[in-house]
Amino acid sequence: MEINDCSDRGYIAVWLTNEEQQTVDRTDLTKRLLADAGHPKKCKVVFYLSGNESLYNIVEGLLCSNAKL
Repeated sequence: MEINDCSDRGYIAVWLTNEEQQTVDRTDLTKRLLADAGHPKKCKVVFYLSGNESLYNIVEGLLCSNAKL
């Protein structure tokens, strides 16, 4: 898990691996992160979740799609 405090820009970024997605209670983590007195009231918690697909195939498709432009 990686947590990046970008509260000066209005959000906190949380990066989770596939394994962490199975064990981390995101609702509880969100409450704990926002309970910190240093975060503004309008701060959001953004979760970035790892996928299950082949990175090679996804990047290849993206590159081929962009090459057609």
